[in-house]
Amino acid sequence: MPSAKPPPRKPLSPAKSEHTHPGGPAPDVLEKARHELDATRVYDKSKARPRAEGPKLVVTAGPRKGGEFILSEPRTSVGRGSDNSVVIPDISVSRQHVVVEKQGERWVLLDQGSGNGTRVNGRPVDRHALQHGDQIAMGDTVVQFVEPGGAVAHGANTAQVSRLAAGKPPKRGSLKKRAPLYLAILAALALVLAVGMVRRAQRARFEAESAAGNESRALAAQRFDEGVALLKQGHWVEARDKLKIAAELDRRDPEIARYLESAEAEAPRAEALAAARAAMSRKDYAAARGALAGVPDDSALAEGVQQIQQELRAALETAVREARARAEAGDSRGAAELLEPVLAVEPSRADALAVKEAIGARKPPATAPPPRREERRRAVEAPPAADVAAILDSYLAGDLGAAIQKAESARSERTGRLLRELKQFDSSCKDAQAKQQAKNFGAAIRAFEQAASADRAIAQGKEGKLAREVHKALGALHAQLAALQLGSDEALPAAATHLRAALQNDPANEQAQTGLHEVGERAKEIYLRGYVAKDSDAESARKAFKLVIETLPAGDETAEKARRWLDKLEGKVAKEE
Repeated sequence: MPSAKPPPRKPLSPAKSEHTHPGGPAPDVLEKARHELDATRVYDKSKARPRAEGPKLVVTAGPRKGGEFILSEPRTSVGRGSDNSVVIPDISVSRQHVVVEKQGERWVLLDQGSGNGTRVNGRPVDRHALQHGDQIAMGDTVVQFVEPGGAVAHGANTAQVSRLAAGKPPKRGSLKKRAPLYLAILAALALVLAVGMVRRAQRARFEAESAAGNESRALAAQRFDEGVALLKQGHWVEARDKLKIAAELDRRDPEIARYLESAEAEAPRAEALAAARAAMSRKDYAAARGALAGVPDDSALAEGVQQIQQELRAALETAVREARARAEAGDSRGAAELLEPVLAVEPSRADALAVKEAIGARKPPATAPPPRREERRRAVEAPPAADVAAILDSYLAGDLGAAIQKAESARSERTGRLLRELKQFDSSCKDAQAKQQAKNFGAAIRAFEQAASADRAIAQGKEGKLAREVHKALGALHAQLAALQLGSDEALPAAATHLRAALQNDPANEQAQTGLHEVGERAKEIYLRGYVAKDSDAESARKAFKLVIETLPAGDETAEKARRWLDKLEGKVAKEE
């Protein structure tokens, strides 16, 4: 009996002929599961997962207002120096101001001994555990600590993945068999995601560092342009401060370094020039010449030195000429006062010594007792002669021409002296008006001062119409000169001197009153700048405090504080703890 042939086997369908992994789903099902897994992003808190964006510092006030800095590193330094993680180009911020450091699960702010201190929510701190929304003040800059926003992860569970992989709800036994495979898939995906996050964090850090470098260079270029503009205006000290910040932000730029070197060389010379001008305004000719001696001939300010030297020579000649006139009029004390500053700067000046000898020859003998107070009072109150009284009446009424005519008609020694003073007054006033029209305000002031001196000799203590006009003109000229000097911090002492002289001559001068208030406010700003720089830049602080002392009058509260800090910086007193 023939053997029975086995029944022919049915060909396998293409779908079933493909190989599958033992105990696992088909590749197309597995691929579908992967896509579904990517779509749902199932993460567990205990396993690797993408981290949310870290906390950040948001600048709310200061030069970098609006800037945001992510705290991607466990330690972030903040300060004015270019080696910080976060660079703040603010002169009131120290080079190394604060560090924000991660300690465990919290972020802690550490002050680095900053000169201006650090405040959190208005309270000074050295160390502070940061919380969301904390306001951190560093000088004029304020930043806010912002924690990352929380994000909830939504996704499918393991059973859903299994059903997607098998195409139907799996049996309990098959789920247990396939669980290791699914766990392996999840672990591989988590590893890939973790590597991607690390690379993304590295790329973000590199981009942040690159952006910070670009921003620092942009800020350096801005400060450099500001410094160059100030140099062109002759404001050397302010230009030096701008260029210093530019150099800190971009230490590799040779152009910035070259300009800074020039500004640092010329800034002290500009201060010497300002000191010479201030000395000239108070007629301290020796101090003016001493200040000019520190400026070399090859300085960019040599032209300004030559101008002040010319003014000094003219002032010395005027002082000697006026001293001679006073000596001839019998005012030996006034003549001696005028000669004193001249001989202080030029002890061997021949014309000044000649006037001094003439004064000495006219002094009464040492044995003659000085007139008693009562005698002096009667002499002052004694009525003048009729001809002198007529001359004075015309002069005090403002009629200079009539006064000169009457003096020329009279024939006495007293009226002769009056005539010389009247002509001196007339000549000085005309000279002052000519100088004023030529915009030579300094020479106009000196001419009006000569007129005022002649008025004192004529009026005998009384104030007339002409004297009031002279003093009003002097007040206006001093105010004009002060206005020209208010544009530079170095010239503030000279501006303040002119403004005080303006008010002394004309207390109602509103321009002088406003200008003196502005000078006081700017002196306070310079004091604060020196106070901020005292721990990091002692030389700049010393110069700022000296400028404040020279600008404000003795006894002013801010000037006294500046003097105390200057004494501490120069080691004259022990520093306070």
